[in-house]
Amino acid sequence: MFTFSCSGQQTGQATITVHAVDWSMIGDVAFSCNDDALACSLLTGCRCDAAGFFNLLAGCKPVQVEQWLEYLKERGVIRDLQVTILHPGDGEYAQKTGLKGEELEALLSLFYRIGGFNRLQITRYMKQRGNASLLSTRYGKEELERFRLLNEVLRLLHRLKRE
Repeated sequence: MFTFSCSGQQTGQATITVHAVDWSMIGDVAFSCNDDALACSLLTGCRCDAAGFFNLLAGCKPVQVEQWLEYLKERGVIRDLQVTILHPGDGEYAQKTGLKGEELEALLSLFYRIGGFNRLQITRYMKQRGNASLLSTRYGKEELERFRLLNEVLRLLHRLKRE
């Protein structure tokens, strides 16, 4: 889960959370802002180098959000930007992502066991995921597919929680 927090020039705070395992994977987005002008600036004309224009609230990649917010910071629209990454292997992951409840936590734990994931593997992957050449040499196609499937399971659990 990627959390982007920023402040407007005069007032306003905004938080954008993308539920994704990797910078390059599409995730569901949660958006909150306490200032209308800042919200309009953040949600209007979103663009990045990789995808051109994108719809922030429809679900997007964390790399797209990061590029968009860095651009707004350079233009002086926002004052500061903090990025926090929460790994699925972290003990507080289920609670902080809104997957509270014994059933969902148990389901996530079972998926980790069935998928053969352990905390060390997830943490190592999360640290290396920004380096595409390292990922391609260290992980095979099947291993990368496992992490993409983990991303899809987490997205599905978030959707189920909302319903």
